[in-house]
Amino acid sequence: MNDFILELDEYFCEKYANYDKLCVLPGYKMPLMQASEVREDGRTYAYTLPMETMSLSRQENKAELLAALKNRMVDVTFSFSFRPIWIFGRIKNVFSKYAVHKNLKLILEKYKWTDEAVLESINVSPEVWKGIRKNKYLPSKNLIFSLAIAGHFTMEDTTALLALCGYEWNYALVKDVVITYLLREKVFNPTMVQAALDEYKVTNLFIK
Repeated sequence: MNDFILELDEYFCEKYANYDKLCVLPGYKMPLMQASEVREDGRTYAYTLPMETMSLSRQENKAELLAALKNRMVDVTFSFSFRPIWIFGRIKNVFSKYAVHKNLKLILEKYKWTDEAVLESINVSPEVWKGIRKNKYLPSKNLIFSLAIAGHFTMEDTTALLALCGYEWNYALVKDVVITYLLREKVFNPTMVQAALDEYKVTNLFIK
């Protein structure tokens, strides 16, 4: 289990992109973001280094900085399970192949996941789930994350479902970084999933 958390820590240090929070950590050394080079024409060109230069993975004391960051972590993402679809959107979805409820149906069939099995694994009311399946509601980002982990979705299928709902991965959010690690590495063991969520104080999911 410790090796698993260490691997997650390495991934987090590489991917986490909330640089405003990183640069105020005690002991964080702000890197030089400007560089220059002499090119073939003999001229010196100045350029700005990519933002990834500020990542924790580039810091010599990254373990201490990560520990300090973990102590400050609080999950402030909303826990709503759905967003209502207004009447015009519902009518449009009837004719659109990009409608969420149609593509969600295909994903559930792909993973051989019945509505009954979903409700056994996900803490969402039968009424809300029925509304999502019937083009009445859109699943929230937290609910999609929960479905992806509990249903063992691929990263690609999860990304596609997020996009259809108007979401995207945001590596400035702790939760997004942790969930992408679990999906990319196919970590679906409930004990390991819970250990990762606890380590990074990720809450507001709907996994039972």
